This record gives sequence, C-alpha cells and structure tokens, in this order.
Amino acid sequence: MKKLRSLCAVLAAVLIMAAFVPAALAAAPSDGAADYQIVPAAGDGVSLSYDESAFSLRLLPMYGLLRIEENKTLTLTASFEEGWSYNGQYTNFFRSHSERVSVSNGANGAKVFTFSAVRGEFLTEDELCTVGIYASPAELPRLSITAELPFSQIDKQTWVNASFTLTLGTKRFSSGDFEGTGAIKGRGNTSWGQPKKPYSIKLDSKKSLLDIPKTKKYAIVPGYSDPSFIRNYMTYKAGLMLDGIGYVPKCEFVEVYLNGSYNGIYLLVERVDIESNKIDIEEATTDELTGGYLIEKDVRDKIDFSSDLWFDCPYWANQGQDYFVLKAPEPDDAALADRMRQYLAAHMVKVHNAITGASSESYTQYVDTASWIDFMIVQELSKNIDGNMKTSCYMYKQAQDDKLYFTAPWDFDLAYGNPETTWNNADYTHNDYYDCPDATGTADFMAINSSAPWFDRLYDDHEEFRTALMEKYAEYRRSMIPAMMAMMDSQGAYLSAAMPRDEALWHRGFHQGLAALRSWFAGRVAWLDSQWIESEPIDLDFALNREGGSLHFVTSQQHPFTGAVADGRIAAVSGIAGVDGAHSSLTLTLDMLEGETLSFEHKYSTEPGYDNFTFAVNGENRFTYSGSADWQSYTFTADRSGSYTFEWKYEKDGSVGSGSDCVWIDEVAYSGDQLGALAGDADANGVVNVADALLVMRCAMGLESSVPSFNNADMDGDGELTMADAVAILRMALEA
Repeated sequence: MKKLRSLCAVLAAVLIMAAFVPAALAAAPSDGAADYQIVPAAGDGVSLSYDESAFSLRLLPMYGLLRIEENKTLTLTASFEEGWSYNGQYTNFFRSHSERVSVSNGANGAKVFTFSAVRGEFLTEDELCTVGIYASPAELPRLSITAELPFSQIDKQTWVNASFTLTLGTKRFSSGDFEGTGAIKGRGNTSWGQPKKPYSIKLDSKKSLLDIPKTKKYAIVPGYSDPSFIRNYMTYKAGLMLDGIGYVPKCEFVEVYLNGSYNGIYLLVERVDIESNKIDIEEATTDELTGGYLIEKDVRDKIDFSSDLWFDCPYWANQGQDYFVLKAPEPDDAALADRMRQYLAAHMVKVHNAITGASSESYTQYVDTASWIDFMIVQELSKNIDGNMKTSCYMYKQAQDDKLYFTAPWDFDLAYGNPETTWNNADYTHNDYYDCPDATGTADFMAINSSAPWFDRLYDDHEEFRTALMEKYAEYRRSMIPAMMAMMDSQGAYLSAAMPRDEALWHRGFHQGLAALRSWFAGRVAWLDSQWIESEPIDLDFALNREGGSLHFVTSQQHPFTGAVADGRIAAVSGIAGVDGAHSSLTLTLDMLEGETLSFEHKYSTEPGYDNFTFAVNGENRFTYSGSADWQSYTFTADRSGSYTFEWKYEKDGSVGSGSDCVWIDEVAYSGDQLGALAGDADANGVVNVADALLVMRCAMGLESSVPSFNNADMDGDGELTMADAVAILRMALEA
C-alpha cells in the first residue's frame, strides 16, 4: 500500500507540474497537426479560381486518417471552355462528405463549390489527393477506317489494305488530324471471338496519332469485357509514373467507324515493339547471339506452334502449358531463329536456377530488381489474372547484359476484379493450385503465389527484395495510386457524353461498371496496405463504439474482427477475406431494460448467395445478407428486461470469394446506462484509477492519439483533453 501511495504521489506531482506547461503544449490533441495544402485537379476544359494560400486545412494524423482540427470554409470557382460541359456525376469535391458540400451557379456558366470543414471529422489522404472538377467534351476523336474487304471477312492472319482518317474532337492534340493509308487485320485471342472486335493497324509510314510518339504500329482495343472501359487506359497512363519500367504503351480514346458504320468507343494504343521511342535495345544478330531480345511469356492455347518462335519454359509453374515466345528480332533465316531460341532457352534455365537457388549464382545477376518490382506491384494492384506470369508478360534482354527487364504492362481488361473473370489459373494436375486465388475478390496475392514461382521465390526467400518492394509500394501509395483513383473520375467525365452511342450498340453498362471498379479498387488498395504498410493497431472497442461509448466486444480468436479504416471512418472489419470455409464473429453482452435499444451501422461485400453476413440476438437470427450493400443502419429494441447477447458473423463457404469479401461494423450505440459510462473512466473498464489519469496525461502530451472514452475523460466538458482533465481524474482516483 505504501508503494502504491508513493507512486500516486509522484504521478500527482508530475501531473500538477505538467498542468502549467505553455498553452501550445496543453492543447494536446492538436499537437502533431499540420496545415495540408489542397491542390484540386482541373480536368480538360476546366479552369479553377480560388485563393491558393487559403485552400488548406489543419489536420491531425490518426490511425491512417486525418482529423480536421478547425472549422473552415473552402471555396473555388470552376469555369468551362467552349465545347466542354460540367460533369457533376464524376466531379469529386470532397465526395465522402457530400453533406458538407454545396454547388451553385456562377456567372457565364461557372460553378461555385463550397466545402464546410467541421472540427473533429475525418478525411483520408486519398480524398485530399483526388479533389477534382471535371467536364465532358462534346465530341471524342473520330477514327474512320475504310478497308478493301467487308470487316466480316477480315481475319487475324492476313493484312488487308485500308485508308485511315482521324479527326480530332473537342480535346486538342498537337499532332492534329490525320489521313493516310496502311493495312489492318484482326488481333486478340478471347477478345477476337467477341462481338466488338479488336484490330491491329499498320500505317505505310510512321505517324503520331493523338500525340502518341511516331510509329507505324497501332491497335484499336474495344475492351468489350470491361464495362468500365478504362482498365487498360488507367494502367497505361499510371504506368508512366513507374520508376523501374522504362516503357509503357501510350494510348487515347477514339470513336471508331468501320467502312462507314459506327462501331463504338475504342482505345487507340501503340503496339509493343523494339523501336527507339518504345523498347530501345540493340537487337541480336548472327554474329552476336547475346544481343537484345524482346520476349513474351505465354501459354499453350495462345501459341501458334507452326509459326511463333516459341521455346520451352524452365519456369515450371505448369508443365505442358508455359512457354516463352521470341517476339523480336524475327529473322527470316530459320537456322538463325533456331540458334536464337536455343540460346534463350539455355539462358532462361540460368535465370530460373538463380532465382530458385538451384545454382550458386545470385538472382541479381539475372533479375533487374527495379523493373521486376514495378511489374509485380502493377499486377498485384490490378489482381491481373493474365499478369501473374501467364500471358502478355513482356520482358527484354539487352546486349552484353544477362539480366531480364520487365517492360510494357499489357492487357488488363480482365483485371481489377472484373466480375466476368469467373476463373483462376489453378491447374490441379500441377503445382500451381494450392494458393492460386480467384480473380474477383480484393484479398490475396495474384502474382506472388505458386502459379508464378519466380515472383513467389523472390518475395518469400529474399528479404531485401521484399523490403524494396514494400518501400516502393509505399512511395506509389502517395503518388501513382491516388492518380489512378482520380483517373476513374476524369475519364468517367471524358467518356460520358459519347457513351450513349456505344451503349446503344453494345449495352455494356458503363456507369455501373465504373462504379464497381472504383469500389473494388478501394478494397484492393486497402488489402495491399494491410500487407505492405505498417500501421498503428486500432483498438477494436474504439473502432466499434459511437464516440463517447464504452461497450466492450469479444471477437473470435481465429480470424478476428479488427479495427480498420474504411470509407473515411474507423470501423471493425471481418478477418476472413480470401479464407474459404471459415468464419469471423463478434459478440456483445448487455443487461437491458425493456424499450432500450442497441443500434449500429454495417456494410458488406460478399459472394452473393453463398457467403453470408448474419446478426443474431440470443441465438435468433435477425437478418442474413449476402452480396454487396453500402453503409446502412439497424436498431434492435429490447422487448423485455434481461440479458442480451448480440452476435455479428461473416461465414464463407468452401470456395470462391467476391467483392471485398468482408463485412464492416461501426457506430454501435446502447441507449441505456452502462458500467463504463463513469466520469473519469478514460479506458472504459468500469473503474476510475491512476491508469485513467496517466492515459489522459499521455493524450494531452501528444503521446497517445485518443482514449477509448473521450466523454468520460473530458472532465471539464470543454471538448479537449488537457492536463487539467488528467489532474481531475487523478484526484478522483486518490479520493476513491
């Protein structure tokens, strides 16, 4: 008892002395806050007017969120150029706080935007980085192709002479309009069998179309499998921000007319090749087999074994299925081609053995770390079922250099959780099945698993490689990834006016597809963040309780609910994303009086009809949901006085995941009195003691970002936790 009293006396002295620190330190919750400058994006055809020096907010980082530390109004005016119309559907002006936003009409067709920031509310850094005002052009560029044959007779093997006319739309490109001749043929594998077909273009001479660097070789890609239309576009444009991959295809949208008939919106993209403004390497020759090569990793079904320069794959993810193809050079001399293939096959064995540890050579002799890391990050961001070293994976080797360099990320229309991708790459007769995930859920590694053994071994066996990858992801998390989020809005606006013409022809559901992509991508980034970015653990009770609440929850030991950031709020999320045949549960027990209520908010994204989210009271189900729904509220009212046990459970069946594969719970509130609602009980454990005083002191000094029960801790009711609150709690504890 003497030791306890002595400790209390010391703590009291420390607290009382700390109560007289300067005011700046006493304002503890704001310590660590900083002024964040917000730079709104002005889309094509938009100009913004605002006070740049005042367009900022004072924010306090907390659990990966940013707490607003001031009441402030931000205002800007957007003006629109001729031919461009404001697009409210895709403009993002603090979208997640729409109740704080007003939009009014200004002079000459301008729009005035106002955001009223409220102290204590939260923003995400993504939200600050993606503020943008966007407009839709009256016309997209128009590409008319007139071929010597009806397009119904054009195949993938034969070039057909054609003429091309490109007319700019509302958006200006310095390359201007174009008229010329060349040839066209079909392209693609699965996509060639779809109604809206892709084509390769070969111009008679190198030309720049829509500011794409001069080349003869283009393609028009319909993206028929991608209802959002932007999966490829977003990847190629974001890829220009990569540090380790030197070449990413350039592209722009066009409306295409084939022999005079409208055929919809396409992506005009340069084809991958060895050229000075594409992949600039010195091609191997007869005298120098160790020279430069462009190589594609492919699979059996996409190889023409009679004409492609294929060679066996030492990669060994799926024997009998995996092959490499020499794309360039393409020597006319068959004997030289065979020598090149034999040289590359032997070289690939060295690469494989170094990566897998089958030889004494270091993987760094054969792997260009920077480009491999970039390639892996792009594939994991998109969860690309083709990009896990299956098909359309390009790499090159330079002269006098043993390393392989990844290049030209390609073909993402089936990526990013595309709901039409209902398969995975597992083959149960070989070694790539046990951890190969489905393509639609937001959890699990798509490239870093047994279906892509080179990536898997580098990540699992080499800590320095894994660390470098995580550091690069953290860098892109604040640059490239927010840019991708913003592109969904900017390109949604860009395509909106033209989209009804395509929809009338192909019925692909553009707006719904883009909304689904945005939701999926947010979930995917959140999952990758949990794997690759260290974050402060969020107390589960703090995540679940409404502010000021002190309910205590119990979660399953295996696959527990955890505190997480979701949609700009702190909530609890289930823990079985990607884990088939498992469940994650959360329980709360309360003694309630008749008429008292328990309310909460919930959101779910699960496989429809199979993976179920349930809420039960005393063992009786009150609801069961599956599929996807945004945040909604539920209130339970006690019909008698007594003990009530509440259980939230997410349960998965034995296969397949869908959506984010999660449920979220937040804002749980009990209408009656509870043991934790005690003045001074900062940690909400039902007792007021020295620990509560110490916790509040640490919070006041900025050493803790929050306490479990703010209302209990704020003794003087001034809306802040200060040393005065800590001293008051200590006195209460000593007098008890």
